[in-house]
Amino acid sequence: IIGYDPVITDGKCRTDFTAQMPDGAKFFNEVEFDAVPTQGGILCANGKWRARDGSAEGTTPYRVFINDGVKRGSP
Repeated sequence: IIGYDPVITDGKCRTDFTAQMPDGAKFFNEVEFDAVPTQGGILCANGKWRARDGSAEGTTPYRVFINDGVKRGSP
């Protein structure tokens, strides 16, 4: 995964990212999470992703916790 760096805006965590396969193929995507205030920071949860070309979409169990600019992901 290349460029995965969620930013909080308007109550959502959003980022564009590229998935690069071992054969070199690249897939350009975007993901949006709900930004949920939690003790000590923001939890980005309930993620929905989509391919930038509109060819695929889905949900993800991945979550990101953001506290003072530090981002930690959890499967």
